[in-house]
Amino acid sequence: MSQRTGEKNIGEWPFERLMHWPPLTYRDALPVTHSTMSCFTDYLNSESKNNFNRELQPWVPFCSSKCAFCYFAVSCRTNYVSPYISALKKALLLYAKSKYVKSCIFNEVYVGGGSPSVLSKKHIADLLQFCRKNFNLSPVCSIKFTTCTIGLSEEKLRFLSSQEIDQIDVGVQTFNDYFRKMLKLQDNSSEVKTKLKIAKKHNLRVSIDLLYNLPGQSLEQWEKDVRQALELNVESVDCYPLDLYPDTLLAKQVAAGELPPPNDGSVELEMYLKAFKIFTENGYVPSCHNRFTRIKEDLAEPSSEVVGTGSGFFMGHVGNFLYSDVENIKEYISVVSNGIFPLSKIKILTREDEMKNAMMLLYVRVPVERRKFKEKFGVYPEEAFPDAIKTLQEKQLIEIREDKIKLTETGDPWRFNIAWEFFKDENRS
Repeated sequence: MSQRTGEKNIGEWPFERLMHWPPLTYRDALPVTHSTMSCFTDYLNSESKNNFNRELQPWVPFCSSKCAFCYFAVSCRTNYVSPYISALKKALLLYAKSKYVKSCIFNEVYVGGGSPSVLSKKHIADLLQFCRKNFNLSPVCSIKFTTCTIGLSEEKLRFLSSQEIDQIDVGVQTFNDYFRKMLKLQDNSSEVKTKLKIAKKHNLRVSIDLLYNLPGQSLEQWEKDVRQALELNVESVDCYPLDLYPDTLLAKQVAAGELPPPNDGSVELEMYLKAFKIFTENGYVPSCHNRFTRIKEDLAEPSSEVVGTGSGFFMGHVGNFLYSDVENIKEYISVVSNGIFPLSKIKILTREDEMKNAMMLLYVRVPVERRKFKEKFGVYPEEAFPDAIKTLQEKQLIEIREDKIKLTETGDPWRFNIAWEFFKDENRS
């Protein structure tokens, strides 16, 4: 990578700080109204005219415990599990029966949320069978399942494999036992490593999450986590810089002086560059928004739409609608019981929003094809965003080659910042 640690100080960075989130997320959506809900349901009553990749996301917000850094709306109360699964299936059925979804084919099912692996085998099998029965899944549809290592016994792993789940996404976060205790992760590093090895033994692809720039974490400690992932031969690793959200236990401990704050942006960047170097030198390819992978499907263009539902679900994208669901589990169950889509926020994308959204492929490391952009919007990207394209080229963060706009290696650590550049005011042609 051209921007090596030590070559540039913060004053020479292309941006003032590293961004962690892209634009156009659920955070920007407005509370649902009668009008926006009507627009949404009307759209679902129309037939899909597009044959692009789609993802189905049943959302399960249960965990065995809440991690110190976690800002998701998760619950550890098992008495809600059965009524919630019933409500989740009812909500999924609202989508499945719509004219739009009936005319869609799904290339991926991603069971996300909290840690769905805490569900009983009966609930897991029931939910997967429900999805296969009620949605049009591609013959090569990939099934991915979010897990935590607590409760991930060999029996449970064997069961997940028997359900034709292709990949488990495991929230490891760190192999360092000191940091595991700090993050309130329940099992130790030795137990985690054993379970990952067992998962691979049962022919499950293993993708893990790792957090970096933890309070007090050194570059050497982070490098050990990265090299441990290599040693375990996992198929992919999502590397996330720590975000401290005010209501989390970890943020409160830092604010109270019980823990040191995370390192500054220069150390965070150094940690990222270290991971980039190690993973790429060992055959992993940067993909998605934070991933290093050896899985060829990860290098394809991401799903253009995500149909999903669940308490706290926030990644919905159907047509020009972005949506998220109510977070409270009891409220979610109540709303669904009345036969209503359990939406809490919704954003209707304008043509300008959709152009900006098309440029956000860069933050997931996918090139923007100029001709396809022109066919859809009537202008080339550099005509729609002249200032942003010019600035990013001058900073050597993007390049135009073979009719595609691509990230450069220098631009890779700044891909979230790059996405934000297209959300500045531009003179439209």
